Amino acid sequence: MITYLPLRISKPLGFLLTITTYLLQGCSQKQSAETAKPPVSDFMYQYSIIDALLAGVFDGNLTLGQLKTKGDFGIGTFNRVDGELIVDQGNVYKIRYDGSIQEVPDTDSTSIAFVKFFKADSTFIIKNITLDELEKKLLAVLPANEMYAIRMKGHFEKLTSRAPGAARKPYPSLKDHLAKQQHLFNLSNTDGVVAGFLLPGYIAKVNVPGFHFHYLANDHKSGGHIFDFTATELTVEIDKIQGYTVELNTHADFDKVGLEKDRQEELKKIE
Repeated sequence: MITYLPLRISKPLGFLLTITTYLLQGCSQKQSAETAKPPVSDFMYQYSIIDALLAGVFDGNLTLGQLKTKGDFGIGTFNRVDGELIVDQGNVYKIRYDGSIQEVPDTDSTSIAFVKFFKADSTFIIKNITLDELEKKLLAVLPANEMYAIRMKGHFEKLTSRAPGAARKPYPSLKDHLAKQQHLFNLSNTDGVVAGFLLPGYIAKVNVPGFHFHYLANDHKSGGHIFDFTATELTVEIDKIQGYTVELNTHADFDKVGLEKDRQEELKKIE
C-alpha cells in the first residue's frame, strides 16, 4: 500500500510519482543557459574511489570537518575502516563493530565518503515492504542512467546490518578484512533513518553501482551497513543528483596501490 504526500519540486527537472503507475518522470522547462546550470549543491561529492578501498587503501587525509562542507547527507567509512559512517542532517556518526554509536569530532578523518546537500525532489510513504521489494519498485521507475540520493525514515520490523572492526597494518584487501572483522547485527522493531544512494553501472571502479544504504536508529543505539530489512512503514525521499565530483585520496598509500584489477566480484560479495 502506498500513500503519497504532496510532491516537492525543487528543481526544473523533478519527479512526478503517480498512484496508479508508480511512474516517476522528469519535468522539463525551457530555460536560459544560465538558469539551466545546476547548482554545485546539487552534486554529489566523493572522496577517494571504491576500488582503492577494496585494494586496501584504508587511510585518508580528509577530515570530517572538511567533509561537512561538501554535504549534509551521505555515507562512507573512517580511517582503518573503523566502523560505518553515516551523515544525516549535517551530523556525522560512527557505527562501531560492537554496535555502539558515537557522533564523531571534526578532527577525525575518512578514507572514503560520498555526500551531498540533500533536498528531496519527491516524497512518498510506503507500507509493509522488504528492502528487495522496494529496490525493485524503484528500479522500475527511476531512469537507469541517473543518480539518486535516497533518505528513508520509519519503523523496521527486522533489519540486518554490519559494521567492521578497525584494520591493522599491513592492510589486507577489504574482502579479506571483512572476512575476519565483519560484525552482524539482527535488529528487531527499530525506528530510524536510512541514508544512501542509487548509482548507475557505469560508475563501477569509482563508486558502488546500484543501491548502497547505511542505517542509524533514532535512539543512537544501533545501525550499520544494511543487508536487508522489513519495514512496516517508510517515508521515502528521493533527491536526483545532477552530477558528481571526485577528489582522489590524498594519502600516500593511494599512489602505491595497483588499481588495474577488476574487483567487481569482490564488491558484490561484501555489499
